[in-house]
Amino acid sequence: MGEMNYLTVVGHINVDFIFEVRGIPKFGSEEIRVLRRELGGTGANIAMNAAKLGTPVTLISRISEKFPEDFIRKISESGVELILERDKADGPFCYIVDTGSRQIAFMLEGPMNKVGSNYKIESKYCHFATSNPDWILTLMDSCKGVKVFDPGQEIKSRWKKEKLAAADKADLLFLNEDEFNYITSFHNIDQKKAIVTLGSRGAMFDSEIIETVPVRGHSTLGAGDMFRAAFYSALYIGNDIRTSIMCANRITSLYLKTGRSSVNLSKWKELCQDNYAGRV
Repeated sequence: MGEMNYLTVVGHINVDFIFEVRGIPKFGSEEIRVLRRELGGTGANIAMNAAKLGTPVTLISRISEKFPEDFIRKISESGVELILERDKADGPFCYIVDTGSRQIAFMLEGPMNKVGSNYKIESKYCHFATSNPDWILTLMDSCKGVKVFDPGQEIKSRWKKEKLAAADKADLLFLNEDEFNYITSFHNIDQKKAIVTLGSRGAMFDSEIIETVPVRGHSTLGAGDMFRAAFYSALYIGNDIRTSIMCANRITSLYLKTGRSSVNLSKWKELCQDNYAGRV
């Protein structure tokens, strides 16, 4: 395999079925207000958003032989270099219940239940998102660049505690607050390498909370993936980690405020300036 891009993402490409509801009931049923079928998956979302921000990115994933070809074309047309393995199993499918401020996901892993091939990854950053744990552990050993571990919502469902030694192999960790509290309840984490997203409060790195601009009344679906893409894009243009987190906070706030389907990020680099005086 040839030389890879600045960023390589290993993660899901999904068919997402999104159910918009008013709330998640404690019992009984809830009316579905809107039902959408979309291209999704943490791998696809991070890679496509990073490519749109001008970052050279490769995406490695496993999908069904019957996966919608229009979705694959959409990824390629965004500028992402694709390395795909196909399997007879259906999927991956993700069924997402979205209340706006909260989401619950149910996964049919399909091809991601199997370990894929090993690749020599030469990119500067290797982002290991939701995927097969054994595959990630293998690919981590083949990554020559900065290893970033991001187990996401699968941290409890797929990652057995003994396999979370992947956190020790990593140079950086991406976790939300719940994931951070979960893993640190039984495993010591070097907090100097953990980026912990805190929702409307921003993100924490090296014991410092880097604040964001809270945005109310909009769905937070996909916000974490945009944050990660913006973080790498800010690094790519020469910023340090702290500044890149600040930039990612601002871009994600704009993404939430405007809406992911209509957001204009053509001037995103202005948001990375310390003296930026505008409003997101």
